[in-house]
Amino acid sequence: MLFCFLLSDSVEISHTNNLIKAILSATKDYRLTPALDSLSCRRCIIVGNGGILANKSLGLKIDDYDIVIRLNSAPVKGFEKDVGGKTTMRITYPEGAIQKPEQYEKDSLFVLAGFKWQDFKWLKYIVYKEKVVR
Repeated sequence: MLFCFLLSDSVEISHTNNLIKAILSATKDYRLTPALDSLSCRRCIIVGNGGILANKSLGLKIDDYDIVIRLNSAPVKGFEKDVGGKTTMRITYPEGAIQKPEQYEKDSLFVLAGFKWQDFKWLKYIVYKEKVVR
């Protein structure tokens, strides 16, 4: 899994500065897969996780796009006929993330949309493979 970070203006940098620096340091050698690195974004589509695509049979049309971006825990497996099977990038915040690592697409880019310091604490647990403490 690869990581990319989207920072919100509302993130309290003073409280998260050291945490963000530590995470960026730990992930500095992460690279895109050759397949992702070679993509040129000519045609992109963002697929949400609402039910609007149910029974529309748009999966093949969605998979035709060069880049398929999915949001939060939008399901793919079992719904390929309607939502396609391709995922290039998944953008999420912790509460909307898929909870089981094996359910993430192997060659997709994971993008964290961080809004609060707890989001980066959550990411730290993932990067350092630590147990989440509540």
